[in-house]
Amino acid sequence: MSPTPASSANKPSATAVATIHDVAELAGVSVSTVSNVLNGRESRMREGTLLRVRQAISELGFRPNPSARQLKTGHMPMLGLLVPSIANPFFGTLARWVEAAALERGFGVVLCNTQRDPVRELAYAQALQAQGVRGVIIGSALQAQQHLEPMIASGMAVLGFDRTSESNSQPMDFVSMDNRRAGAVAAEHLISLGHRSLVYVTPALRSQNREARLAGVRAACEQAGVAFEAHVGLPQSAYEEGEMAEVGRAAVLERCRAGQTVSGWVGMNDMVALGMLAGLHESGLRVPTDVSLVGIDDLYLSRCLFPTLSTVRQPLREMAEAAVERVLTRMSELRARSHQLVFMPALVQRESSAPPPAVTAAAAVAATAVAAAPAPTRGAAAAKRQRR
Repeated sequence: MSPTPASSANKPSATAVATIHDVAELAGVSVSTVSNVLNGRESRMREGTLLRVRQAISELGFRPNPSARQLKTGHMPMLGLLVPSIANPFFGTLARWVEAAALERGFGVVLCNTQRDPVRELAYAQALQAQGVRGVIIGSALQAQQHLEPMIASGMAVLGFDRTSESNSQPMDFVSMDNRRAGAVAAEHLISLGHRSLVYVTPALRSQNREARLAGVRAACEQAGVAFEAHVGLPQSAYEEGEMAEVGRAAVLERCRAGQTVSGWVGMNDMVALGMLAGLHESGLRVPTDVSLVGIDDLYLSRCLFPTLSTVRQPLREMAEAAVERVLTRMSELRARSHQLVFMPALVQRESSAPPPAVTAAAAVAATAVAAAPAPTRGAAAAKRQRR
């Protein structure tokens, strides 16, 4: 009889259900080490050990028993993701990447729509905690954060997404794009094309990121000496996330009907810009021949519009992965100091932005003048050389 290969000697039979003890034996580690991996406590683990445990889990097809885990620890391998509403495609995309990152680390995700209501956020967080969830990612970016204090005090790991800390004394983490810089990038792009008047359209300033983007656009215009105006919409309803496009469309129609046209337009995000594009078309303005338009976020929809939308990219996948990693780390280090990760935006120029009509016309006149100028004759050229 040939000897049994070492790699399969410790495997359970094909019909047996793999246990945590089987994983530990195959990986050559303790059961507690496997438990640490399953519960996201990996920050201080050697890379080689972590790799062996993950390989053993994959090879054995091991699936933790959630009921047994909750009975033993009082915790569930789940994360809460609290967003305003997935009616806004931005949050649908965020949920996709958060879930992907969590699954890679052995966690599932429970998605909750809060409509930026702090009372609802707290209620959802408390309900999740009662079910054994120990970490939540909150995407509302509300100005005030006091309603998060009971969550943190009760032992919940909390991460604020798409906002930064403002002298926050609570032990929580933040992952965000530099929203002020994103607004500045959008404005600077239009200014560099020659636009001398800009309008920024935003829904009601209910969140920190909206305020920051407005501040960035304003600062860029002031620095360049460019005329600037902000059109701040009123809250459409409690469900404004699904009405972002209408905010943009209504703002453009209102200004155009009043004769208040400008050459450069910036939307607070791509969904607002999508509505602005519709309003510009309805008003008989051609993009980018008559006016230019820039959004922020770089949603997949921005590549499907006509014309395609120039925008400022938010590295959403990388931010989602960082958020999951940070909240899992926070779950094992609840009292650690606050940690903040800020990602930089990047311009994505597409078809909706171009030099304004005045600059284009001036360039055309100059080109026509050059083309119409008579070429010097050989005699004239020779006489010119002699004078030199």
